[in-house]
Amino acid sequence: MTVPRSAQVYAQFLLPHLTSAAHLVDIGCGSGELSLDLATYVGHLTGIDVDDAEVEAARQSARRLGVDNANFVRGDAYDLDPPHQADVVFAHSVLEALDRPEAALIEMKRILRPGGLVAVASVEYGGLILTGRDETPLRRFYEIRERLWQIEGADPYRGRQLRGLLLDAGFVDVTATTMSIAYGTASAVEEFGRARAEDCTDDWYVSSAQRHGLTTADELASMRQAWVAWSESSTSYAAFAWCQALGWNR
Repeated sequence: MTVPRSAQVYAQFLLPHLTSAAHLVDIGCGSGELSLDLATYVGHLTGIDVDDAEVEAARQSARRLGVDNANFVRGDAYDLDPPHQADVVFAHSVLEALDRPEAALIEMKRILRPGGLVAVASVEYGGLILTGRDETPLRRFYEIRERLWQIEGADPYRGRQLRGLLLDAGFVDVTATTMSIAYGTASAVEEFGRARAEDCTDDWYVSSAQRHGLTTADELASMRQAWVAWSESSTSYAAFAWCQALGWNR
């Protein structure tokens, strides 16, 4: 099965620090799947995202699920304006996509109450584990995606930098950890492999990779076929490292 975007999976390092009275601000909340789960652990959650369509999707999900302690607003990580001062600021899969992560962390610190907590998590491409039949095109898929991230100003190796970034932004008692999300059952391998096969036909991946001369239509088709074959193999296994860090505003 696909690893759900649940708080127990993606925010387990934060959960022991949440209380039923806390106001949590979730930066880069997207469509709200993880945010709405986090809302069950706190008094109030404010989700912020730069994409209007994602914000509206999160609002609709909250209404559909009957979650009344979460609201979602459009906002920018460099210019936050939550309705109340935050007890906790959470940013999952955000800092690796920013060209000025230090500025975003300073802004997160600004909206935190004294003694408040920041929690950040970023994928770390140096922690990719991948095995199975015909690995070469599979690793080529990630080489291209890594290069596209870098061209567009993102950093696939930002996870290892989190501790230093939080300290530089003025947070104290910073603790950094790493966890892996693994795909090691038949159903998980199948869904992960087929999702990567679909990525090989994704408009952004295809158009960007070809525009920058990183791949060809033939190679994209070959990678897609390799991922489908990988998804069906009993020898396949994959895991991704996620680096996480906590820091306090004191």
